[in-house]
Amino acid sequence: MHWVDVYAEKLLKLSDSHLVQSGTGISGQPHLGSASDIIYADGIHKAIIEQGGKSRAIWIMDDMDGFRKVPGQVPKDFKQYLGLPAADLPCPDGCCGSFVEHFTRPFLKNLERIDIRPEAISVASMYKDGKYDEVIRTALEKAEEIKTILYEVSGSKKADDWLPFFPVCEKCGKVLTTQAYAYENDKVQYRCSGGVAGKTNFPGCGHEGEVGIRDGKLPWRVEWAARWSHLGVTCEPMGKDLGAAGGTYESSKIICERVFGSQAPMPVPYEWIVIGGKRLGKSVGRILTIGEMIDIVTPEITKYFFFRSQPTSHKEIDFEFAIPKLAEDYENSERVFFGDTDNVPEKEIDDIKRSYEISQMNGVPEAPGNAYSHLVSIIQTNLDLEGEIDWNGVLTTLKRTDNIDQMDERSKAKGIAVKEWLDGHAPENVKFSIQKDMPEVELSEDDRKFLTALSSAISDIEWEASQIHDTIYETSQTCELKAGQCFKALYKIFLGKNRGPKLGFLLASQDRKFVERRIEQAIE
Repeated sequence: MHWVDVYAEKLLKLSDSHLVQSGTGISGQPHLGSASDIIYADGIHKAIIEQGGKSRAIWIMDDMDGFRKVPGQVPKDFKQYLGLPAADLPCPDGCCGSFVEHFTRPFLKNLERIDIRPEAISVASMYKDGKYDEVIRTALEKAEEIKTILYEVSGSKKADDWLPFFPVCEKCGKVLTTQAYAYENDKVQYRCSGGVAGKTNFPGCGHEGEVGIRDGKLPWRVEWAARWSHLGVTCEPMGKDLGAAGGTYESSKIICERVFGSQAPMPVPYEWIVIGGKRLGKSVGRILTIGEMIDIVTPEITKYFFFRSQPTSHKEIDFEFAIPKLAEDYENSERVFFGDTDNVPEKEIDDIKRSYEISQMNGVPEAPGNAYSHLVSIIQTNLDLEGEIDWNGVLTTLKRTDNIDQMDERSKAKGIAVKEWLDGHAPENVKFSIQKDMPEVELSEDDRKFLTALSSAISDIEWEASQIHDTIYETSQTCELKAGQCFKALYKIFLGKNRGPKLGFLLASQDRKFVERRIEQAIE
């Protein structure tokens, strides 16, 4: 049974109605990893409904969190806003109503492209609209119990007058610099003396004052528990760090149960996405986004990346070298779904089929689509003078190589994704262009010996990729030459390079007479 169905089944044994939550801190442009818990939550949410239960999927925008670091996508002068709630920041480009809208709107639009549409909820609005009033009162009244729990679980020791509330300073507007020390009649007294977030110190303005309980926020571990209790959350995916022993989930779970009197949600821990051995995020340089991934591999393959294995399994990606392999894995699952189960362990077949099914956007297609790697060759051999895709040429090639009469929308979308990958991410050794004229290359006597034999050998074979490949290899053996040397000779005369894509596909995509004439020119 696929993992989304396992979680759905477990949840439905507890209740027939569920609230599946995901959440994201709004500190700049969300990267690909930021989409993980939303995608996992959506899969479980839909599986609950498929199994006959009721479910609601929500996405929490943690826009009351303090602004800790100026990301690379915003002007450097945003340093002036450090310490303020994200909800109070202006739009960095002046195109939206706020900082939060500027980064969340495109993020949600891209999630819609993979049919994920959670109900978006602003934490700042929940505070300001009074929806958190009751849980804030409870937290403040039970501050001593919360302190005890935090110490027992994580070893965090708080000051004697500590209260679980961070007021927004009336003078400087910061939330990362305040300490609450007294509470009475929905009023919190505080001092703005500075604070620490991560490894960064944030100086306070020195102001002392009093605010209402709607003018601030709860500390994260308390806020998480309060949110579960207030909304009735029953399931939430979360990064593996949050679910570790002594981590945030453990302490929030106890606070939820002992302080707020509610059942904590079922956790779904997931592995981080890594690139080059590092957790995907700002630390690895340029941010990789969910929108970019959809652009270069299609919505279906993007979803497959997340659903093909358990959330806790290793997930590594880069947009340069890993994309063709990811597409190939997806296409293998597609073939399994349509009945090609040779060499696939029987115990894995159902999960592979389910991963493919979950990844579809508008139902399962009638038949498998064209291979991504095949289109990498076809697209590059069918570009017009402006470098745009010549779709008539692509179709002509597909008629010759795949025996199809027309391209469906999925194949065309995959072709567009391939072009996007080639233009922005593909390594140079993948890029090529068929040389219209015979390039000036050096060929040895052995090269010509091989080409002469090949010219005769290919004259009566079916013009199909695997037969072309096999004929090249068999001819190299007949000539008692290394296959690598013979393949290299062909790449040189067609591409002007020493290597390229799969040669069988490459030559099959070309007109047979053109290939035969080029080999003759090389021999001459």
